[in-house]
Amino acid sequence: MYVPEGTDSAGRPMHLATAAAEMQSVHEMVEAAGRQIDGAALSAAAESLAASFHCGTLYQGEHFWPIQNSIQQSVLGRTSAGSATEIRQFCSGGLYGLMLADAVLQAGWAGDYAMVTGGDSIFYFDRHEYAASPATEGSLLGDSGFCALLNRNHGFARIVSVAARSHNPSEGMMHGRADGAIDDPTFPTLADWIDRWENYDRRGPGTVRDNAIASFRVAVGTVTECYQRAGLKPDDVDWFAPSFIEPSYVTDMLAKQTHLQPAPGLYDFAGQFGHLTVSDFGVNLAYLMNNKIAKVGDLVLLYAAGNFVNSAAVLLRVEKEVTVPFNLTA
Repeated sequence: MYVPEGTDSAGRPMHLATAAAEMQSVHEMVEAAGRQIDGAALSAAAESLAASFHCGTLYQGEHFWPIQNSIQQSVLGRTSAGSATEIRQFCSGGLYGLMLADAVLQAGWAGDYAMVTGGDSIFYFDRHEYAASPATEGSLLGDSGFCALLNRNHGFARIVSVAARSHNPSEGMMHGRADGAIDDPTFPTLADWIDRWENYDRRGPGTVRDNAIASFRVAVGTVTECYQRAGLKPDDVDWFAPSFIEPSYVTDMLAKQTHLQPAPGLYDFAGQFGHLTVSDFGVNLAYLMNNKIAKVGDLVLLYAAGNFVNSAAVLLRVEKEVTVPFNLTA
């Protein structure tokens, strides 16, 4: 995990900076995260990589060419190293990436490793204005990057079960057009973004309320399906680590409805960074592992939502006590 350190010219933490010129690109942050991984492991992955996946929430435009190929090459130091794929699932993208990476390894793709990278640089509108808007009820979005290596046979944790679901009507809140037709491709400003939410609310009585309830039920179903597929009950799950989403009562209610308990202290720890979108799961794992909260044999359930359009849950079993690299060489 890598979260920019220091302060910007306005005295704000760099990962919450406001001046686009002072923000690091996603590519730079992912490289910083990748440099924290042992060089021997990166070399082994480069020699035997099945696939890599890159995910981001919104605009990833540092390159005209596909960003995932450039990131794969810069992190692994190889011009060709397995397939490279970019996925767009908003804030749930990090967990979608883990699911896909694990799936290709289990399916027997050539190569013993898979790599997942992701991150966001929130330069397209003021994150503080977004978080303050009563229309979006948005989280304070933070900049970050992550790089994860998966091996077919070895690691500090094993994926036990996964689940993912989409509530397609929720994407209507992102549309600028009520008829569902293709939007103007111009990237929206913050005012445009807020206007989309407000217009959605005016499309009919209870539109937002009914959609919110329906999408939340999908989220609950995703989490419960994840542990039930493994033949487990709620009490079998040792730690529930949902993404840091504001307002916090949403994740509190998700925990209550799924009969799980969020890991103690996780909200306070994550809150100092803001919502790190696709990277939240990495922060959560770092908190649990580096503070010796999750022990060998424990089951950890990670959850992320992409504006509640997409929900993803990954259940891990801890097999080794490790320190997760977090800004070690930044």
